[in-house]
Amino acid sequence: MPSTPRARPELYALSAAILNGTLGSWNRLAFRGGASYHEIAFLKCFFAFLVVLALCAVDPGRRRQVVALRHQAPRLAVLAFLGMFSLYYLETWAFKEASIPLASFLTYAAGGVTILLSALCLGERIGLFRALAFGLIVGGVWMIFSHEADVSGSPLGIALALLAGLGYALFIFVSKLWRMGSGLAHLAWLFGLGSLYLLVPVLLEGFSWPGLQAGAAIAGMVLLPTIGGFYFTTRAVHTGPASSVQIIETSDPLFATLFAFALFGDRLTPAGWAGAACIMAGLLLALRRVPSALPRPAHG
Repeated sequence: MPSTPRARPELYALSAAILNGTLGSWNRLAFRGGASYHEIAFLKCFFAFLVVLALCAVDPGRRRQVVALRHQAPRLAVLAFLGMFSLYYLETWAFKEASIPLASFLTYAAGGVTILLSALCLGERIGLFRALAFGLIVGGVWMIFSHEADVSGSPLGIALALLAGLGYALFIFVSKLWRMGSGLAHLAWLFGLGSLYLLVPVLLEGFSWPGLQAGAAIAGMVLLPTIGGFYFTTRAVHTGPASSVQIIETSDPLFATLFAFALFGDRLTPAGWAGAACIMAGLLLALRRVPSALPRPAHG
């Protein structure tokens, strides 16, 4: 039934934001373990592909779904480029060229593109509550990171983060536009095609097997932000408005900060805590169900 929690796309999007919030901490551990950005991007996508493919292989229904999706391979290839190559490769590279807080903020701030395209092309009504929610979340994230120490980055790092965010925003929008669906079978195709894209930088720049610390961090990325985050994102996009998904997932840097606080002892300034309060207020608005904000039927 539509009113049950499992049907709420906002809850899927919030779950994705929480899982994606672990990415910065995993990346920090992997970098400390000596892994390079192109190795991290490839390995987390490739091992996610192997895990999801194994889950599909043991279930006859999922096996049939994987085979049936071959007719959508061209569209899945586009989505894999936007969601896997653009996000994984460019964002991980951005983490190398800029501080993790700055890269995270710029990546998700670029998500405003999804909201605009959803209103213009999908006929989704943004509404006052969604607009306020997005403003509070972006403003809160800016307050957290603009007042923290060690927020720096090169022009290259800034450009990479913005391009990664643009790719992810287009992934959410195009997934909804094409009504691609969701599930493990879809993820198997996305991760498989994404691994092929990410193999190119590995072949060009070389590869060395990561050490124990980096390997453990990459394993954490595979299970939580990679498989878990993309599963809940695709579920949210399949069941709800793309603009709502993007608004809620923009809160990712708040959870990234909380994980960094728990794992590395990172601290927030008073301005940072005020920003966190703004993000929470924005999330409450975004999670509020407003019947008039439901999307109009898409044409074409």
